[in-house]
This record gives sequence, structure tokens and C-alpha cells, in this order.
Amino acid sequence: MADTVDKNKAVIDFLLNCPTIAASPVFFNFLNAQDENKQIIMQANDKLLNKTFIDGSIAKRFTFSIIDFRSVAYQPIPRASGYSSENVEELFDVQGIMDWVNEQADLENYPDFGDTCFIDNMTTTADNPNLDGVDTGVTPALAKYSMTIRIDYVDKTKSIWTN
Repeated sequence: MADTVDKNKAVIDFLLNCPTIAASPVFFNFLNAQDENKQIIMQANDKLLNKTFIDGSIAKRFTFSIIDFRSVAYQPIPRASGYSSENVEELFDVQGIMDWVNEQADLENYPDFGDTCFIDNMTTTADNPNLDGVDTGVTPALAKYSMTIRIDYVDKTKSIWTN
């Protein structure tokens, strides 16, 4: 029987290859809201998503979210050419994480779920990050952006056939 792979650790190892994530403090299932901190949160997946195939393998889904905290500016958007808004720049940087994940999926570069799992697809569930709110009770004020990533895979641990 093959060794069981910790999918949480596999996802963390994978995400640490993203330049934006690698350059920042990363927390797992723990919140530390500070500028540029990242949080990886695992989500429960409905067991009804599991689909058993004739060979005994099972189609499954693994879902997680990335929370990205960024400082916010209270200045209006500059109208002079050559100047940009800190808030627009921060959102663009967060968008880069989603773009990186989708690029990895296009390249079929996935987290390593081990030899008993075949990843079929990895995708963000939206085209851009969600602004979950702004915490003005801290200095600097922080915007909380989030994105959800879904990995669909086939678990072959109960397969009756081997190839």
C-alpha cells in the first residue's frame, strides 16, 4: 500500500512556490491580520461530491482559501497620469496570486497528492479576489482579500485495478 500524503502539507508546499506568497508570512488555519500576511484555510468538502467509478476509484474535491491582508489608503484615486492608487496596486498584487494558480493549472503543475491520486483539474472559483472587508480598528487599516481554489482529483487507493 502506498504512503498516505498529507494534502494540506502538499498544498502549502505548492503555494510556497508562488513568489507573492513566498515573500510574505504565511499562516495555516490561524489568523494574524497584518499587512501582507497570508492565511491558508482548508474548507470542508461535501462527501456527496465523491463519485465512485467502476474500478473502485473515487472522484473527490479538495477546496481551500487564501486570505491576503493589505494596507489600505484613504486617498482618492489620482487623476494625474503617471500616478496610481495604493489600493489599486494592492489588488493587482493579490490578483497575481490567482493568476499564478491558474497558470500552474494550465501547465498541469499541481500539488503532489501522491501516487494514489490523479489531479484532474485545479481552478480558482472566481476571476478576481473578493474584498471581504476593511478593518479600520488597526493601524494601518487592512483590507481582507480572499480567493478560493478547488482541486478535483481521483483517489485510486480503493481501485481494484492497477496500471
